[in-house]
Amino acid sequence: MKIICSLAIVLTLAACADRKAEIKEAMHQFDKMSLQMNADLIADTYTANGVLSGKGMKKFVGRDSIRKFLKSFNPSDINLISYETKASSISFAGDTAIVDGTYAQKAMLAQGDTGVYTGKLTAKWLKENNRWLIANMYTVFDKPKASTKTVLLKQLKTTHNDKQWFVPANIASEGLTAKQAMWKDGSGNHSVGQLVFHLFYWNERLLKQFNNEPVDKFSGNNEETFDKFDEKQWSELVKKLDDNLLAWEAAIKKADEEKLNDWYENIANMNVHNAYHTGQIIFVRKLQGSWNPEKGVK
Repeated sequence: MKIICSLAIVLTLAACADRKAEIKEAMHQFDKMSLQMNADLIADTYTANGVLSGKGMKKFVGRDSIRKFLKSFNPSDINLISYETKASSISFAGDTAIVDGTYAQKAMLAQGDTGVYTGKLTAKWLKENNRWLIANMYTVFDKPKASTKTVLLKQLKTTHNDKQWFVPANIASEGLTAKQAMWKDGSGNHSVGQLVFHLFYWNERLLKQFNNEPVDKFSGNNEETFDKFDEKQWSELVKKLDDNLLAWEAAIKKADEEKLNDWYENIANMNVHNAYHTGQIIFVRKLQGSWNPEKGVK
């Protein structure tokens, strides 16, 4: 009798092990389809009334709904480099399996940033026609950690052309005539034109260094980086500053993390420097009476 019981236990454990292997293989196939971002194949891994949901996201019920949701992502906005799910526990009740585990995906976003995004998952699998299908998938995202590239790009954009809680350089310098850009208040403050010239001078110089290009020798007199501006340069100068900051954005996107780790302090200081002098530009314009408070600073 003991031999028969022992044999039954061994057979049960073996069957359970086989079914766990089947689930792990089904998860592996799911990972491959997810990496390919193939909405049709992914949707077909769900049962007819399968559910895809997660913390903070809408619930999608049925293959058509899931397929439509997955196809809403633009492949040009995200490039999946890797995708993997791992089961921490698998339990069975008849032809139903409950999987608790984790997922991790590495992706390159449109802005050039590469990050690893992780979370937890709970999945209910059903065996239909000798095939394991997902009846319910629920995910909880881990809060992503911002990379150096993400932070630097965000800083750059908010000081260039993306208005958030303060006015960026593009808005601060727009709508001025060349004559207005030359105006000074008589107290020793620089003109708007001088401030814009100063920003362009240092941003351009730093970009050349970042790109390993030769730069002119600096005299050591910072005042020269303000005083080389004249009225004829104004329209071209505004465009040059805009082009330079766009070039900086492209350079940061292209750079690898190793280079950004060497350069992050200089770039962060440049962004702060841009914000500082942009504030001065708005101050001078307010003194001049040429600032529209509807643009952000009352």
